[in-house]
Amino acid sequence: MNDTIRTTDEVDVLIIGSGPAGATYARTIGDARPSARILMVEVGPAIPGRRGNHTQNMAEPARTAAQLLTQGPDAGMERSAALADIAPGIDPSLEFRHALLPGVFPLDPSPRLADGEVGLPAASMASGVGGMGIHWGTSCPRPHQSERIPFVPGDELDAALDHAQRLLGVTTNEPVGLSAAIQKAMAEEFNGPGLTPVTSGASATHWEGDTLVFSGTGVILGELEKTVPGFELRAETLARRVLVADGTAVGAVLENRRTGETYQVKATHVVVCADGLRTPQVLFASGIRPRALGHYLNEHFQMNTFVTLHDEFDPANYDNDGGSLGGASVPFSDARPMQGGIMALANSPYKLPFGDELSLSRLGITVWYGAKDIQYRDAVEFSETETDVYGMPKMTIRYTHTDRDRAMIEAMRENSLRSASRIGTLTDQPTFAVGGSSLHYQGTVRMGETDDGESVCDHYLRVWDIDNLYVGGNGVIPTATAANPTLTMVALAWRAAVQITEELSDVEATARATAR
Repeated sequence: MNDTIRTTDEVDVLIIGSGPAGATYARTIGDARPSARILMVEVGPAIPGRRGNHTQNMAEPARTAAQLLTQGPDAGMERSAALADIAPGIDPSLEFRHALLPGVFPLDPSPRLADGEVGLPAASMASGVGGMGIHWGTSCPRPHQSERIPFVPGDELDAALDHAQRLLGVTTNEPVGLSAAIQKAMAEEFNGPGLTPVTSGASATHWEGDTLVFSGTGVILGELEKTVPGFELRAETLARRVLVADGTAVGAVLENRRTGETYQVKATHVVVCADGLRTPQVLFASGIRPRALGHYLNEHFQMNTFVTLHDEFDPANYDNDGGSLGGASVPFSDARPMQGGIMALANSPYKLPFGDELSLSRLGITVWYGAKDIQYRDAVEFSETETDVYGMPKMTIRYTHTDRDRAMIEAMRENSLRSASRIGTLTDQPTFAVGGSSLHYQGTVRMGETDDGESVCDHYLRVWDIDNLYVGGNGVIPTATAANPTLTMVALAWRAAVQITEELSDVEATARATAR
Protein backbone atom coordinates (compact mmCIF):
# COMPACT_ATOMS: atom_id res chain seq x y z
CA MET A 1 0.00 0.00 0.00
CA ASN A 2 1.18 3.53 -0.75
CA ASP A 3 1.32 5.13 2.69
CA THR A 4 1.73 8.59 1.16
CA ILE A 5 -1.85 8.62 -0.14
CA ARG A 6 -3.62 11.31 1.83
CA THR A 7 -6.67 10.75 4.00
CA THR A 8 -9.42 13.26 3.32
CA ASP A 9 -12.53 11.85 5.00
CA GLU A 10 -13.64 9.94 8.04
CA VAL A 11 -17.15 8.51 7.84
CA ASP A 12 -19.33 6.05 9.67
CA VAL A 13 -20.30 4.11 6.56
CA LEU A 14 -18.64 3.99 3.14
CA ILE A 15 -20.88 2.49 0.44
CA ILE A 16 -19.25 1.47 -2.83
CA GLY A 17 -21.88 1.48 -5.60
CA SER A 18 -24.98 3.63 -6.07
CA GLY A 19 -27.47 1.05 -7.38
CA PRO A 20 -30.55 -0.30 -5.58
CA ALA A 21 -28.57 -2.30 -3.00
CA GLY A 22 -26.27 0.58 -2.07
CA ALA A 23 -29.23 2.94 -1.96
CA THR A 24 -31.05 0.55 0.39
CA TYR A 25 -28.10 0.52 2.77
CA ALA A 26 -27.85 4.32 2.71
CA ARG A 27 -31.58 4.93 3.17
CA THR A 28 -31.98 2.37 5.96
CA ILE A 29 -28.97 3.58 7.93
CA GLY A 30 -29.81 7.24 7.34
CA ASP A 31 -33.42 6.84 8.45
CA ALA A 32 -32.35 5.12 11.67
CA ARG A 33 -29.26 7.27 12.35
CA PRO A 34 -29.82 10.77 10.87
CA SER A 35 -26.55 11.93 12.43
CA ALA A 36 -24.55 9.28 10.59
CA ARG A 37 -21.82 10.27 8.16
CA ILE A 38 -22.48 8.23 5.01
CA LEU A 39 -20.38 8.43 1.87
CA MET A 40 -21.62 6.67 -1.28
CA VAL A 41 -19.24 6.48 -4.24
CA GLU A 42 -20.04 5.67 -7.87
CA VAL A 43 -17.48 5.05 -10.62
CA GLY A 44 -19.75 6.54 -13.30
CA PRO A 45 -21.01 10.08 -13.78
CA ALA A 46 -23.99 11.90 -12.34
CA ILE A 47 -27.02 11.92 -14.64
CA PRO A 48 -28.65 15.29 -15.41
CA GLY A 49 -32.08 15.80 -13.92
CA ARG A 50 -33.63 14.34 -10.81
CA ARG A 51 -31.14 12.12 -8.97
CA GLY A 52 -31.76 8.41 -9.56
CA ASN A 53 -34.69 8.95 -11.92
CA HIS A 54 -35.58 5.99 -14.12
CA THR A 55 -34.78 6.65 -17.78
CA GLN A 56 -38.28 5.49 -18.80
CA ASN A 57 -39.64 8.58 -17.03
CA MET A 58 -37.56 10.92 -19.17
CA ALA A 59 -38.41 12.60 -22.46
CA GLU A 60 -36.67 10.93 -25.38
CA PRO A 61 -33.68 13.32 -25.76
CA ALA A 62 -32.92 13.19 -22.03
CA ARG A 63 -33.39 9.42 -21.93
CA THR A 64 -30.98 8.88 -24.81
CA ALA A 65 -28.41 11.21 -23.24
CA ALA A 66 -28.65 9.44 -19.87
CA GLN A 67 -28.26 6.03 -21.48
CA LEU A 68 -25.18 7.11 -23.39
CA LEU A 69 -23.61 8.49 -20.21
CA THR A 70 -23.84 5.18 -18.32
CA GLN A 71 -22.09 3.03 -20.94
CA GLY A 72 -18.74 3.16 -19.15
CA PRO A 73 -15.91 2.89 -21.69
CA ASP A 74 -18.54 3.11 -24.46
CA ALA A 75 -20.00 6.36 -23.09
CA GLY A 76 -21.34 8.56 -25.86
CA MET A 77 -21.14 5.76 -28.43
CA GLU A 78 -24.31 4.79 -30.28
CA ARG A 79 -24.94 1.10 -29.69
CA SER A 80 -25.13 0.19 -33.38
CA ALA A 81 -21.62 1.56 -33.82
CA ALA A 82 -20.34 -0.10 -30.64
CA LEU A 83 -21.41 -3.56 -31.86
CA ALA A 84 -20.70 -3.09 -35.57
CA ASP A 85 -17.71 -5.44 -35.37
CA ILE A 86 -19.43 -8.17 -33.37
CA ALA A 87 -17.50 -11.39 -33.74
CA PRO A 88 -18.67 -14.09 -36.17
CA GLY A 89 -20.50 -16.90 -34.45
CA ILE A 90 -21.86 -14.81 -31.58
CA ASP A 91 -25.63 -15.09 -31.28
CA PRO A 92 -27.20 -12.07 -33.04
CA SER A 93 -29.63 -11.77 -30.13
CA LEU A 94 -26.70 -10.06 -28.35
CA GLU A 95 -27.06 -7.03 -30.60
CA PHE A 96 -30.85 -7.19 -30.29
CA ARG A 97 -30.56 -7.35 -26.51
CA HIS A 98 -28.39 -4.24 -26.34
CA ALA A 99 -30.79 -2.42 -28.63
CA LEU A 100 -33.54 -3.20 -26.14
CA LEU A 101 -31.42 -2.30 -23.12
CA PRO A 102 -29.24 0.69 -23.92
CA GLY A 103 -27.26 2.27 -21.12
CA VAL A 104 -25.03 -0.75 -20.46
CA PHE A 105 -21.65 -1.85 -21.77
CA PRO A 106 -20.50 -5.42 -22.44
CA LEU A 107 -17.76 -7.04 -20.41
CA ASP A 108 -16.43 -8.96 -23.41
CA PRO A 109 -18.78 -9.63 -26.36
CA SER A 110 -16.13 -11.82 -28.07
CA PRO A 111 -14.78 -14.04 -25.28
CA ARG A 112 -12.27 -16.82 -25.82
CA LEU A 113 -14.06 -19.93 -24.65
CA ALA A 114 -12.37 -23.07 -23.39
CA ASP A 115 -13.66 -26.45 -24.52
CA GLY A 116 -17.16 -27.09 -23.22
CA GLU A 117 -17.76 -23.46 -22.22
CA VAL A 118 -20.66 -21.36 -23.44
CA GLY A 119 -19.62 -18.16 -21.68
CA LEU A 120 -21.76 -15.10 -21.02
CA PRO A 121 -21.05 -12.99 -24.14
CA ALA A 122 -23.82 -10.52 -23.25
CA ALA A 123 -22.59 -9.97 -19.68
CA SER A 124 -22.92 -6.22 -19.20
CA MET A 125 -22.76 -3.47 -16.60
CA ALA A 126 -23.84 0.13 -16.18
CA SER A 127 -21.72 2.94 -14.74
CA GLY A 128 -23.57 6.00 -13.53
CA VAL A 129 -25.35 7.35 -10.47
CA GLY A 130 -28.24 5.00 -9.77
CA GLY A 131 -26.56 2.00 -11.39
CA MET A 132 -28.89 -0.44 -13.12
CA GLY A 133 -31.69 1.01 -10.99
CA ILE A 134 -32.27 3.73 -13.59
CA HIS A 135 -32.61 1.22 -16.44
CA TRP A 136 -34.24 -1.93 -15.04
CA GLY A 137 -37.56 -3.41 -16.14
CA THR A 138 -39.19 -2.92 -12.66
CA SER A 139 -40.49 -6.50 -12.40
CA CYS A 140 -40.68 -7.42 -8.70
CA PRO A 141 -41.92 -11.01 -8.22
CA ARG A 142 -41.51 -12.57 -4.80
CA PRO A 143 -39.33 -15.70 -4.71
CA HIS A 144 -41.20 -19.00 -4.47
CA GLN A 145 -40.36 -22.39 -2.99
CA SER A 146 -36.67 -23.25 -3.62
CA GLU A 147 -35.94 -19.73 -4.87
CA ARG A 148 -36.24 -18.66 -1.24
CA ILE A 149 -33.15 -18.73 0.99
CA PRO A 150 -33.57 -21.74 3.27
CA PHE A 151 -31.44 -20.55 6.19
CA VAL A 152 -33.22 -17.20 6.61
CA PRO A 153 -36.32 -17.79 8.79
CA GLY A 154 -39.43 -17.58 6.64
CA ASP A 155 -41.12 -14.87 8.69
CA GLU A 156 -37.95 -12.72 8.63
CA LEU A 157 -37.59 -13.12 4.87
CA ASP A 158 -41.25 -12.23 4.31
CA ALA A 159 -40.92 -9.13 6.49
CA ALA A 160 -37.83 -8.08 4.55
CA LEU A 161 -39.61 -8.65 1.23
CA ASP A 162 -42.56 -6.57 2.46
CA HIS A 163 -40.18 -3.74 3.37
CA ALA A 164 -38.45 -4.02 0.00
CA GLN A 165 -41.80 -3.64 -1.74
CA ARG A 166 -42.41 -0.41 0.16
CA LEU A 167 -38.93 0.92 -0.63
CA LEU A 168 -39.36 0.19 -4.33
CA GLY A 169 -42.97 1.36 -4.54
CA VAL A 170 -44.20 -1.99 -5.82
CA THR A 171 -47.79 -2.26 -7.06
CA THR A 172 -49.87 -5.12 -8.42
CA ASN A 173 -52.47 -3.83 -10.83
CA GLU A 174 -55.77 -5.62 -11.29
CA PRO A 175 -55.85 -6.93 -14.85
CA VAL A 176 -58.45 -5.31 -17.09
CA GLY A 177 -59.41 -5.64 -20.73
CA LEU A 178 -56.78 -7.35 -22.85
CA SER A 179 -54.52 -7.98 -19.85
CA ALA A 180 -57.32 -9.85 -18.07
CA ALA A 181 -58.02 -11.92 -21.17
CA ILE A 182 -54.36 -12.94 -21.50
CA GLN A 183 -54.13 -13.77 -17.80
CA LYS A 184 -57.25 -15.93 -17.97
CA ALA A 185 -55.87 -17.84 -20.95
CA MET A 186 -52.53 -18.45 -19.21
CA ALA A 187 -54.26 -19.58 -16.01
CA GLU A 188 -56.23 -22.15 -17.99
CA GLU A 189 -53.01 -23.30 -19.62
CA PHE A 190 -50.58 -23.37 -16.70
CA ASN A 191 -52.38 -23.55 -13.33
CA GLY A 192 -52.37 -26.91 -11.61
CA PRO A 193 -51.80 -28.83 -8.35
CA GLY A 194 -48.61 -27.78 -6.57
CA LEU A 195 -47.94 -24.96 -9.03
CA THR A 196 -47.80 -21.28 -8.07
CA PRO A 197 -50.92 -19.73 -9.67
CA VAL A 198 -50.71 -17.42 -12.66
CA THR A 199 -50.88 -13.76 -11.69
CA SER A 200 -50.72 -10.31 -13.25
CA GLY A 201 -47.31 -9.80 -11.68
CA ALA A 202 -45.90 -7.00 -9.54
CA SER A 203 -43.86 -4.03 -10.71
CA ALA A 204 -42.13 -1.04 -9.15
CA THR A 205 -44.40 1.45 -10.90
CA HIS A 206 -47.28 3.75 -10.02
CA TRP A 207 -49.71 6.00 -11.82
CA GLU A 208 -49.56 9.77 -11.77
CA GLY A 209 -52.63 10.79 -13.70
CA ASP A 210 -52.41 9.12 -17.08
CA THR A 211 -48.67 8.52 -16.80
CA LEU A 212 -47.08 5.34 -15.51
CA VAL A 213 -44.02 6.28 -13.43
CA PHE A 214 -41.15 3.80 -13.08
CA SER A 215 -39.24 3.51 -9.80
CA GLY A 216 -35.57 4.30 -10.15
CA THR A 217 -32.86 4.27 -7.51
CA GLY A 218 -33.97 7.74 -6.41
CA VAL A 219 -37.23 6.27 -5.09
CA ILE A 220 -35.19 4.20 -2.63
CA LEU A 221 -32.91 7.07 -1.60
CA GLY A 222 -35.90 9.35 -1.03
CA GLU A 223 -34.99 12.69 0.59
CA LEU A 224 -31.77 11.44 2.18
CA GLU A 225 -29.80 14.60 1.36
CA LYS A 226 -32.33 16.66 3.33
CA THR A 227 -32.81 14.30 6.29
CA VAL A 228 -29.20 13.19 6.73
CA PRO A 229 -26.80 16.17 6.55
CA GLY A 230 -23.82 13.81 6.63
CA PHE A 231 -24.85 11.92 3.49
CA GLU A 232 -22.79 12.49 0.33
CA LEU A 233 -23.03 10.81 -3.07
CA ARG A 234 -19.71 11.21 -4.87
CA ALA A 235 -19.78 10.41 -8.62
CA GLU A 236 -16.86 9.52 -10.91
CA THR A 237 -15.08 7.92 -7.97
CA LEU A 238 -13.47 4.50 -8.29
CA ALA A 239 -12.96 2.27 -5.25
CA ARG A 240 -9.55 0.74 -5.86
CA ARG A 241 -9.43 -1.41 -2.74
CA VAL A 242 -10.85 -1.86 0.73
CA LEU A 243 -8.39 -1.21 3.54
CA VAL A 244 -8.15 -3.92 6.19
CA ALA A 245 -6.23 -3.69 9.47
CA ASP A 246 -6.06 -6.53 12.00
CA GLY A 247 -8.98 -8.34 10.37
CA THR A 248 -11.22 -5.27 10.28
CA ALA A 249 -12.28 -3.12 7.32
CA VAL A 250 -11.21 0.44 8.12
CA GLY A 251 -11.81 2.32 4.87
CA ALA A 252 -10.85 2.31 1.21
CA VAL A 253 -8.52 3.80 -1.36
CA LEU A 254 -10.54 5.87 -3.82
CA GLU A 255 -9.63 7.49 -7.13
CA ASN A 256 -11.06 10.68 -8.54
CA ARG A 257 -11.77 9.65 -12.14
CA ARG A 258 -11.63 13.23 -13.38
CA THR A 259 -8.21 14.10 -11.95
CA GLY A 260 -6.60 10.70 -11.36
CA GLU A 261 -5.93 11.62 -7.71
CA THR A 262 -6.03 8.75 -5.22
CA TYR A 263 -6.84 9.20 -1.55
CA GLN A 264 -7.97 7.28 1.51
CA VAL A 265 -11.28 7.42 3.28
CA LYS A 266 -11.51 6.01 6.79
CA ALA A 267 -14.77 4.30 7.69
CA THR A 268 -16.22 2.43 10.64
CA HIS A 269 -18.13 0.18 8.20
CA VAL A 270 -17.50 -0.55 4.51
CA VAL A 271 -20.21 -1.85 2.19
CA VAL A 272 -19.40 -3.09 -1.32
CA CYS A 273 -22.41 -3.08 -3.69
CA ALA A 274 -20.68 -2.61 -7.04
CA ASP A 275 -22.76 -5.32 -8.86
CA GLY A 276 -22.53 -9.11 -9.33
CA LEU A 277 -19.25 -8.85 -11.25
CA ARG A 278 -17.52 -5.80 -9.82
CA THR A 279 -18.21 -6.51 -6.13
CA PRO A 280 -16.01 -9.65 -6.17
CA GLN A 281 -13.53 -7.68 -8.28
CA VAL A 282 -13.17 -5.04 -5.54
CA LEU A 283 -12.69 -7.75 -2.89
CA PHE A 284 -10.11 -9.53 -5.04
CA ALA A 285 -8.20 -6.28 -5.58
CA SER A 286 -8.24 -5.80 -1.81
CA GLY A 287 -6.64 -9.18 -1.16
CA ILE A 288 -9.90 -10.51 0.29
CA ARG A 289 -10.19 -13.84 -1.49
CA PRO A 290 -12.28 -16.51 0.19
CA ARG A 291 -12.52 -19.78 -1.73
CA ALA A 292 -16.03 -19.06 -3.04
CA LEU A 293 -15.25 -15.53 -4.30
CA GLY A 294 -16.47 -15.18 -7.88
CA HIS A 295 -17.65 -18.78 -8.02
CA TYR A 296 -21.15 -20.26 -8.25
CA LEU A 297 -21.86 -17.59 -10.87
CA ASN A 298 -25.32 -18.03 -12.30
CA GLU A 299 -28.02 -16.14 -14.15
CA HIS A 300 -31.41 -17.33 -15.25
CA PHE A 301 -31.87 -18.44 -18.85
CA GLN A 302 -34.09 -16.40 -21.14
CA MET A 303 -36.15 -17.30 -24.20
CA ASN A 304 -38.21 -14.84 -26.27
CA THR A 305 -41.01 -15.51 -28.72
CA PHE A 306 -42.89 -12.92 -30.78
CA VAL A 307 -46.41 -13.66 -31.96
CA THR A 308 -49.17 -12.10 -34.01
CA LEU A 309 -52.12 -12.12 -31.61
CA HIS A 310 -55.21 -14.19 -32.37
CA ASP A 311 -58.46 -12.35 -33.09
CA GLU A 312 -59.68 -12.90 -29.53
CA PHE A 313 -56.65 -10.90 -28.28
CA ASP A 314 -56.76 -8.17 -30.91
CA PRO A 315 -56.07 -4.92 -29.00
CA ALA A 316 -58.64 -3.18 -31.23
CA ASN A 317 -61.38 -5.20 -29.51
CA TYR A 318 -60.51 -3.87 -26.04
CA ASP A 319 -60.55 -0.52 -24.36
CA ASN A 320 -57.07 0.89 -23.85
CA ASP A 321 -55.69 -0.63 -20.64
CA GLY A 322 -54.32 2.79 -19.79
CA GLY A 323 -50.84 1.74 -20.71
CA SER A 324 -50.95 -1.18 -18.28
CA LEU A 325 -47.86 -3.37 -18.09
CA GLY A 326 -50.45 -5.95 -19.04
CA GLY A 327 -50.36 -9.62 -19.69
CA ALA A 328 -49.69 -12.42 -17.26
CA SER A 329 -46.91 -13.87 -15.14
CA VAL A 330 -46.46 -17.63 -14.73
CA PRO A 331 -44.48 -17.83 -11.46
CA PHE A 332 -41.68 -20.19 -10.50
CA SER A 333 -42.56 -23.53 -8.89
CA ASP A 334 -40.24 -26.39 -7.96
CA ALA A 335 -42.28 -28.62 -10.25
CA ARG A 336 -41.83 -26.02 -13.02
CA PRO A 337 -38.58 -24.16 -12.19
CA MET A 338 -39.09 -21.30 -14.59
CA GLN A 339 -41.08 -18.10 -14.90
CA GLY A 340 -43.06 -16.89 -17.88
CA GLY A 341 -44.20 -13.42 -18.90
CA ILE A 342 -46.82 -13.03 -21.62
CA MET A 343 -48.01 -9.66 -22.87
CA ALA A 344 -49.27 -7.64 -25.81
CA LEU A 345 -47.01 -4.81 -26.91
CA ALA A 346 -49.86 -2.55 -28.02
CA ASN A 347 -50.12 0.50 -25.75
CA SER A 348 -47.04 -0.60 -23.79
CA PRO A 349 -45.76 2.14 -21.46
CA TYR A 350 -42.18 1.08 -22.20
CA LYS A 351 -40.38 3.25 -24.73
CA LEU A 352 -39.58 0.44 -27.14
CA PRO A 353 -37.21 0.97 -30.09
CA PHE A 354 -39.71 -0.50 -32.55
CA GLY A 355 -41.58 2.58 -33.73
CA ASP A 356 -45.16 3.60 -33.07
CA GLU A 357 -46.69 1.46 -35.82
CA LEU A 358 -45.28 -1.75 -34.38
CA SER A 359 -46.15 -0.84 -30.80
CA LEU A 360 -49.75 -0.27 -31.86
CA SER A 361 -49.96 -3.51 -33.85
CA ARG A 362 -51.15 -6.98 -32.90
CA LEU A 363 -47.67 -7.97 -31.79
CA GLY A 364 -47.30 -9.93 -28.56
CA ILE A 365 -44.31 -11.42 -26.78
CA THR A 366 -43.70 -14.32 -24.44
CA VAL A 367 -40.54 -14.34 -22.33
CA TRP A 368 -39.56 -17.36 -20.26
CA TYR A 369 -36.79 -17.48 -17.65
CA GLY A 370 -35.30 -20.73 -16.36
CA ALA A 371 -33.26 -21.52 -13.25
CA LYS A 372 -29.58 -22.45 -13.73
CA ASP A 373 -27.95 -25.59 -12.35
CA ILE A 374 -25.51 -23.94 -9.91
CA GLN A 375 -21.96 -25.26 -9.82
CA TYR A 376 -18.62 -24.09 -8.38
CA ARG A 377 -16.80 -24.11 -11.74
CA ASP A 378 -19.03 -21.35 -13.17
CA ALA A 379 -17.15 -18.23 -12.15
CA VAL A 380 -15.85 -14.78 -12.84
CA GLU A 381 -12.07 -14.96 -12.47
CA PHE A 382 -9.63 -12.10 -11.95
CA SER A 383 -6.14 -11.60 -13.29
CA GLU A 384 -3.13 -10.97 -11.07
CA THR A 385 -1.38 -9.08 -13.88
CA GLU A 386 -3.85 -7.73 -16.47
CA THR A 387 -6.24 -4.85 -15.85
CA ASP A 388 -9.48 -3.55 -17.35
CA VAL A 389 -10.28 -0.04 -18.60
CA TYR A 390 -10.55 1.17 -14.98
CA GLY A 391 -7.20 -0.31 -14.00
CA MET A 392 -8.87 -3.03 -11.91
CA PRO A 393 -8.09 -6.77 -12.17
CA LYS A 394 -9.25 -8.01 -15.58
CA MET A 395 -12.30 -10.29 -15.50
CA THR A 396 -12.77 -13.57 -17.35
CA ILE A 397 -16.03 -15.52 -17.32
CA ARG A 398 -15.97 -19.33 -17.05
CA TYR A 399 -19.44 -20.71 -17.73
CA THR A 400 -20.88 -24.02 -18.87
CA HIS A 401 -24.22 -25.76 -19.33
CA THR A 402 -24.89 -29.04 -17.58
CA ASP A 403 -27.21 -31.82 -18.75
CA ARG A 404 -29.81 -30.40 -16.36
CA ASP A 405 -29.38 -26.97 -17.95
CA ARG A 406 -29.91 -28.37 -21.42
CA ALA A 407 -33.07 -30.12 -20.25
CA MET A 408 -34.25 -26.83 -18.71
CA ILE A 409 -33.69 -24.98 -21.97
CA GLU A 410 -35.76 -27.54 -23.87
CA ALA A 411 -38.54 -27.32 -21.27
CA MET A 412 -38.49 -23.54 -21.66
CA ARG A 413 -38.80 -23.96 -25.41
CA GLU A 414 -41.84 -26.20 -24.95
CA ASN A 415 -43.54 -23.71 -22.63
CA SER A 416 -42.62 -20.84 -24.95
CA LEU A 417 -44.37 -22.58 -27.83
CA ARG A 418 -47.27 -23.55 -25.59
CA SER A 419 -47.89 -20.03 -24.28
CA ALA A 420 -47.25 -18.32 -27.62
CA SER A 421 -49.58 -20.64 -29.51
CA ARG A 422 -52.34 -20.03 -26.99
CA ILE A 423 -52.48 -16.29 -27.72
CA GLY A 424 -51.22 -16.01 -31.29
CA THR A 425 -49.33 -17.24 -34.32
CA LEU A 426 -45.57 -17.34 -34.03
CA THR A 427 -43.65 -14.86 -36.16
CA ASP A 428 -40.56 -17.04 -35.67
CA GLN A 429 -39.34 -19.87 -33.49
CA PRO A 430 -38.41 -19.10 -29.85
CA THR A 431 -35.05 -17.35 -29.53
CA PHE A 432 -32.76 -18.44 -26.72
CA ALA A 433 -31.06 -15.28 -25.49
CA VAL A 434 -27.29 -15.29 -25.48
CA GLY A 435 -25.75 -15.83 -22.04
CA GLY A 436 -25.61 -12.71 -19.88
CA SER A 437 -28.74 -11.17 -21.37
CA SER A 438 -30.70 -11.19 -18.11
CA LEU A 439 -28.17 -8.81 -16.46
CA HIS A 440 -28.91 -10.66 -13.20
CA TYR A 441 -25.60 -12.18 -12.12
CA GLN A 442 -25.89 -14.07 -8.86
CA GLY A 443 -23.79 -16.19 -6.53
CA THR A 444 -20.42 -14.43 -6.88
CA VAL A 445 -20.40 -13.20 -3.26
CA ARG A 446 -23.04 -15.65 -2.09
CA MET A 447 -24.34 -15.78 1.44
CA GLY A 448 -24.13 -18.94 3.52
CA GLU A 449 -25.30 -20.40 6.78
CA THR A 450 -21.79 -21.30 7.95
CA ASP A 451 -18.23 -20.39 7.00
CA ASP A 452 -17.54 -23.68 5.24
CA GLY A 453 -15.76 -22.38 2.16
CA GLU A 454 -18.92 -22.44 0.06
CA SER A 455 -19.90 -18.80 0.62
CA VAL A 456 -18.42 -15.32 0.96
CA CYS A 457 -20.68 -13.77 3.60
CA ASP A 458 -23.13 -14.74 6.32
CA HIS A 459 -26.90 -14.33 6.20
CA TYR A 460 -26.56 -10.67 7.21
CA LEU A 461 -24.11 -10.17 4.31
CA ARG A 462 -21.08 -9.74 6.58
CA VAL A 463 -17.95 -11.00 4.82
CA TRP A 464 -16.51 -13.96 6.64
CA ASP A 465 -13.42 -13.26 8.76
CA ILE A 466 -13.40 -9.49 8.08
CA ASP A 467 -15.13 -7.36 10.70
CA ASN A 468 -17.26 -4.38 9.57
CA LEU A 469 -17.20 -5.39 5.89
CA TYR A 470 -20.54 -6.02 4.16
CA VAL A 471 -21.56 -6.78 0.58
CA GLY A 472 -24.81 -6.42 -1.33
CA GLY A 473 -26.48 -6.88 -4.70
CA ASN A 474 -27.67 -9.85 -6.73
CA GLY A 475 -24.33 -11.57 -6.17
CA VAL A 476 -25.26 -12.46 -2.58
CA ILE A 477 -28.23 -14.65 -3.60
CA PRO A 478 -27.22 -18.31 -3.16
CA THR A 479 -30.24 -20.03 -4.72
CA ALA A 480 -31.14 -20.80 -8.33
CA THR A 481 -33.85 -18.36 -9.38
CA ALA A 482 -35.93 -17.76 -12.48
CA ALA A 483 -37.66 -14.66 -11.15
CA ASN A 484 -36.18 -11.17 -11.35
CA PRO A 485 -34.03 -11.03 -8.17
CA THR A 486 -34.28 -7.27 -7.50
CA LEU A 487 -36.90 -7.52 -4.74
CA THR A 488 -34.89 -10.22 -2.95
CA MET A 489 -31.67 -8.25 -3.35
CA VAL A 490 -33.20 -5.13 -1.80
CA ALA A 491 -34.75 -7.19 1.01
CA LEU A 492 -31.38 -8.73 1.90
CA ALA A 493 -29.64 -5.34 1.80
CA TRP A 494 -32.27 -3.96 4.18
CA ARG A 495 -31.68 -6.81 6.68
CA ALA A 496 -27.95 -6.14 6.55
CA ALA A 497 -28.35 -2.39 6.92
CA VAL A 498 -30.43 -2.90 10.06
CA GLN A 499 -27.48 -4.80 11.52
CA ILE A 500 -25.11 -1.93 10.73
CA THR A 501 -27.39 0.57 12.47
CA GLU A 502 -27.35 -1.62 15.58
CA GLU A 503 -23.56 -1.83 15.45
CA LEU A 504 -23.29 1.95 15.09
CA SER A 505 -25.51 2.33 18.15
CA ASP A 506 -23.26 -0.02 20.08
CA VAL A 507 -20.19 2.01 19.09
CA GLU A 508 -21.82 5.24 20.27
CA ALA A 509 -22.91 3.64 23.53
CA THR A 510 -19.37 2.39 24.17
CA ALA A 511 -17.94 5.84 23.40
CA ARG A 512 -20.33 7.50 25.85
CA ALA A 513 -19.49 4.98 28.55
CA THR A 514 -15.76 5.50 27.99
CA ALA A 515 -16.19 9.28 28.17
CA ARG A 516 -17.86 8.97 31.56
